[in-house]
Amino acid sequence: MNNIVHASVLMGGCLAGSFLPLAALAEDGPSVAIVAESLCTNRSVKIIALYADVTAMTPPLSYHWKLGNGEEWNGPEVPEQEYEVGRYDVLLAVKDGAGRVKKASVAIEAESQGCGVIR
Repeated sequence: MNNIVHASVLMGGCLAGSFLPLAALAEDGPSVAIVAESLCTNRSVKIIALYADVTAMTPPLSYHWKLGNGEEWNGPEVPEQEYEVGRYDVLLAVKDGAGRVKKASVAIEAESQGCGVIR
């Protein structure tokens, strides 16, 4: 069975953990965040689940991910990704029906087998 470890979320390059509630950020207008969940396994690679958290953007939305491991994806949720030991920068761009583009990023640091740190 996998244990899920919730990760820090980066919003526009700033840590959401900087003590600002997400509700306060939403009041300022459209925003995009990456939510990354580290799945602790006994596998020899780090397994990460990624999805977008979008606020106040006008549908339809299009999502483009650069996953830092050479892969790209389009859609609000990314299939589980494998990361060898190292650092990976995940980038997300979301475009809405009004033509606005919002971006977010998260750094994944796979420090060992199965579990690691997301900053």
